[in-house]
Amino acid sequence: MVIIGAKGLAKELLVALQWGGEADGLCLFDNVNQDTPDILYGRFKVIRSWEKLEEHLKSESPDFALGVSGPKARKFCAEKAASLSGKLRSIISNHALIGDFGVRIANGVCILSHATITADVEIGEGTLINKAAIISHDAIIGSYCEISPGARILGRTRVGDRTEVGTNAVILPDVVVGCDCRIGAGAVVTKNVPDGHTVVGIPARKLQKEPI
Repeated sequence: MVIIGAKGLAKELLVALQWGGEADGLCLFDNVNQDTPDILYGRFKVIRSWEKLEEHLKSESPDFALGVSGPKARKFCAEKAASLSGKLRSIISNHALIGDFGVRIANGVCILSHATITADVEIGEGTLINKAAIISHDAIIGSYCEISPGARILGRTRVGDRTEVGTNAVILPDVVVGCDCRIGAGAVVTKNVPDGHTVVGIPARKLQKEPI
């Protein structure tokens, strides 16, 4: 399998796979950061171009996972690698707590250690649930979202596609957050958030741009 990315999130995924005994034979892909070594940790080959990635996906294994941050970057990389014959795969830490009742997790989701997902939760394709995040009952999380460490998504919440929820943010029950939104770190969201809005603070309010 190839992890797309070789920096922060990719390293977190390496640890999750190591804990699960699945780190053997992994490669990483990084065509951006020149300071990334060709062999990471003396063990993991780093592929440097989309052309070389295509060769690997066709000749070695088609499986890849998303180790890059940001909803737009995750979606772009997923679509690009899929166009090169790749197959998007989920990575779920064996230190995450996931309920057995009505939980639906789409393809390509990454769930890191100590995340908690309870009952009747739906998580869309390519979404990242970071360390110690909590997704409560009957919540629906869209595709290519990013739920940061310690965030809490409470019961019956809806989070639209490509939305980012910051570290330790809280979305209260029954709140609907639109697509392409950003919830600031530590914010407490008490009301619905329209598509494309950024909200911060307690209670969360729309971020007003300062005049230039």
